Amino acid sequence: MDKKDLKRIYNGDFSQLRKIINSWNLISGSPDDEFDSLNNKILSELYKNPDAEKIDKILQSELVVTYGLFNNEFDSELFVNQIMNWWNSK
Repeated sequence: MDKKDLKRIYNGDFSQLRKIINSWNLISGSPDDEFDSLNNKILSELYKNPDAEKIDKILQSELVVTYGLFNNEFDSELFVNQIMNWWNSK
């Protein structure tokens, strides 16, 4: 597999994960790329080690610290399950 193939795969995964994250409608009216930094962090972890607990920590930390949400405003367990189901099915 060459660099172009890897980039194509990454871009496909990025696009699919972006759709999942945007479907959560965490910030109403936000642009499609609002959570791209979160997307990158999650994908990086999935490529290294698809561990649901680590994904949950990343998700909670980013949503609270970076995006200013409160833990009671989102269901991280549900979100992690969606991410892991997608990852394991691809």
